[in-house]
Amino acid sequence: MLTFKLNANDLKYEQSPYLLQHGDNPVNWMAWNDNTFKEALKQNKLIFLSIGYSTCHWCHVMEEESFEDDTVAKVLNENYISIKVDREEMPQIDSHYQYIYQIMNGRGGGWPLTIIMTPDKKVFYSATYIVKENLIGILKDLNVTFKTNNNKILRVTSQIENILKSNTYKPTKNIDLKLNTVIDLFTSNLKENYDKEYGGFSVAPKFPQATTLQSMLELYQINNDKSLLDMSLYTLKAMARGGIYDQIEGGFYRYSVNRKWEIPHFEKMLYTQAELLEVYSKAYLITKDNFFRNIVDEIVQVVNKRFVKENLLFSASDADSLNFEHKKEEGFYFIFNYKSVYEFLKNKKYNKKEIYDILNYFNITSEDDIAYNIGNPYITSEKPPKNIVKIKKDLLELRGYKKYPFMDKKIQTSWNALYIKSLFISSKIDKKYGQLAINFLDTLIDNMYVKNVLYHQKLFDRTLKVKAVFEDYAFLISALIEAYEFNFDTKYIELAAKLTDETIKKFDRNGAWYLSDDEFNSPAKIYDSAYASSLSTMIKNLFKLSLLVDNRKFYDKATVLIKEQSIKIQNNPTFVSTAFSAFVGSKKEYKLLKSTKDNLLANREKIEQLNYPYLVVKAVKEKQYLACTINRCFSIDKDIDKVLKRIVE
Repeated sequence: MLTFKLNANDLKYEQSPYLLQHGDNPVNWMAWNDNTFKEALKQNKLIFLSIGYSTCHWCHVMEEESFEDDTVAKVLNENYISIKVDREEMPQIDSHYQYIYQIMNGRGGGWPLTIIMTPDKKVFYSATYIVKENLIGILKDLNVTFKTNNNKILRVTSQIENILKSNTYKPTKNIDLKLNTVIDLFTSNLKENYDKEYGGFSVAPKFPQATTLQSMLELYQINNDKSLLDMSLYTLKAMARGGIYDQIEGGFYRYSVNRKWEIPHFEKMLYTQAELLEVYSKAYLITKDNFFRNIVDEIVQVVNKRFVKENLLFSASDADSLNFEHKKEEGFYFIFNYKSVYEFLKNKKYNKKEIYDILNYFNITSEDDIAYNIGNPYITSEKPPKNIVKIKKDLLELRGYKKYPFMDKKIQTSWNALYIKSLFISSKIDKKYGQLAINFLDTLIDNMYVKNVLYHQKLFDRTLKVKAVFEDYAFLISALIEAYEFNFDTKYIELAAKLTDETIKKFDRNGAWYLSDDEFNSPAKIYDSAYASSLSTMIKNLFKLSLLVDNRKFYDKATVLIKEQSIKIQNNPTFVSTAFSAFVGSKKEYKLLKSTKDNLLANREKIEQLNYPYLVVKAVKEKQYLACTINRCFSIDKDIDKVLKRIVE
């Protein structure tokens, strides 16, 4: 039987793990829906909108400081209609208000996102995390202004509305993008921002930027620019040796708070594992360096261990975990105390030298330094201690005395598809990963594509509620294309084509693409953010499918999208890495290799070793090998080597 605390609010009726976390707050939270906004108009109250997600550290901090506080709750409940939104459940809403934050503050936002609006949803204040004392003052001051000087608020809302209207979709002047010019800009921008000492392309905070690294490796494959390869490989090794990588169990945290990759923000997101799994797989395929192969294997192992249930994948593990005083502490599960490790290893019969070697290798420092290093392991030497596998197993046992962080167990179609697609890339290293991807994909389709309706999220033992948004379609189509090329089962490419038709119908409104097909008009953009842009991913899907299903309309639509985004691609190629990749592919030409299924499977290794990232492969009845573009077939031969040679010319 379900029981609720005395001060439970409307969020107790929701399915989102993030909203349920706030269901017992004294704040009278309401969900995002029409009834909530009708109530705001009826009571003529300002709207306090808070957007976050379940594994967000600073969201937890703001909850503990403010939303569990009776004083803050009293101010909000008396003067505001308070709304909580899970940015993972409703990414289109988050994207819209993040954009408004950027307009108002001249920089990118983050989470928690704090928005204050008029009763008719006009924004006039935006912030991210706010300390309790400041929040109370802000809430009181803005409410007084609303009651006594509403014209001041209306002036702000009018300015923002005008900017939003000016940025609505309209055909833009296209420029003729020159391949070499854009590649030179992409490369020079990277070199200008490259951290030669520690790798990466920023100072702090430092994100993995997987889509940028992916595009760098692709570009190296076609133009042999060794500087791109060197920068990407150095960065990948620096991250994998750093504190942003879980040295004991495997898997990447979301980002590093310092330049050296030492101190992470301890969330493990499924999308982070997905995109980096693909990049490290491609790094291995290019270099055959087992360092990258080991990271690939470790990512898969930790995802299998922590994220998988019944062939579906959870969304994330929390940055915070309970300490020994049962209070939330960021990274507590993952960090180590010097004395505890020393005594534990001593009891495990390691000798003194072995213990010091282990502590030094993982940079587990004395307590005098723990305030800076926080006991988070990172690698300090090229040469690991002997028996490193056993050492990691023992240190994992020591961790086991602490409680593992909260797992967000919602199943999200887009992130599952991202990971599945990357597993297919990893299958070029080990075929078992391809079969694992097939198992995951079939289960995802069975659970999330029900009666010809695709859904965005689900929780186990709960009914499907949230229908799919643009990113679900884009990433699932991408995974289906990879599945078809893995085993040439036509059901995957047929579903990919069907979903592509649905995608165009739902999200393409006379040339303007949107993140959802509801009343909320949040434009899809080509800029990559926490993960690849859904619009840019869809452009690549359209190019590939045009060849695989012989649909010229898909190719033409992708070409139009590239043209419409040409100014953004030229001005900021490193910020639109996925779109940049699609553009390069369109200029170098997406190419199709086709022959019988048996021929293609027999020569899979040769095909996979081809250094051409814009190739798709299709099984047909023709026993010879054919290579084609959208406009022509340019090679046909019984000898696959001759055809492959023509493809890379």
